[in-house]
Amino acid sequence: MTDINDFDDNLIPAFRQGDQQAFTVFFRQYYRPLCFFAEQLLGSMSDAEDIVKDSYLKLWNKRTAFDQPQSIKSFLYTATRNASLNHLRHQKVKNNFQKEMHYLDDQKGDELVLQQMIRSELMRSIYQEIEKLPEKRQQVFRMIYFDGLKNEEIAEKLGISVFTVKEHKAKALAQLRMKFSDEQLMVFFIICGAAAFNI
Repeated sequence: MTDINDFDDNLIPAFRQGDQQAFTVFFRQYYRPLCFFAEQLLGSMSDAEDIVKDSYLKLWNKRTAFDQPQSIKSFLYTATRNASLNHLRHQKVKNNFQKEMHYLDDQKGDELVLQQMIRSELMRSIYQEIEKLPEKRQQVFRMIYFDGLKNEEIAEKLGISVFTVKEHKAKALAQLRMKFSDEQLMVFFIICGAAAFNI
């Protein structure tokens, strides 16, 4: 593997300007090691490859922020690690929820009815709270969690900055967290089939 200090001096300027060949150099340099790294955390090469590809997409979108190869390597490993840990956390919540559903399916009588009522009431309460969000904040929230759009896509569609999108998301979650726990919100997103539920 080429040492990071051996890269051509023109590589970073070209990469920052959107040169595809410069991007390919970094892709070939780190893709396989990153996949191996993520696979060790996830236990699945397929999931690892998906996460690494997403890390490269994030890198491309932030390419103007990098001024040396070492910072690109650090970013890729950090993004891959964080995404892998988030994936494991979400999978754990989802698995626990599915186990609960199997348990409920095996129950009969009043207990099952009671659990379904509690779950339905949680859904209703969270939907009501979402509808109380200011119009723009609610719009951004729905585009993230129900449409599965990226921050950059939302910013472009709404004609606002990515920072503003992130601010709307943070404030929306803060408002919901005043009434609901993270676990309740995760269960809500899973039940309603949210495209993304990174809280």
